[in-house]
Amino acid sequence: MAHRLATPEGHALYSQRAHIAETPFGHAKHNLGFRRFTSRGLDRATAEFSFHALVHNLFKAIANPALAPALT
Repeated sequence: MAHRLATPEGHALYSQRAHIAETPFGHAKHNLGFRRFTSRGLDRATAEFSFHALVHNLFKAIANPALAPALT
């Protein structure tokens, strides 16, 4: 990995990944305060993270003016 990041192509590709893949996780940690799971087990952790993803998507949908109901 260090060798890949040393090349300009590898650095450019990794910087794209950081912007795309890490945004939801950074939002959950920083804005929602999601630092650890509150229950044990893979099924419960999956359900808990799915809930946080749902909240993230709902906030995005509410903030999007294109999805606002028409006032007619």
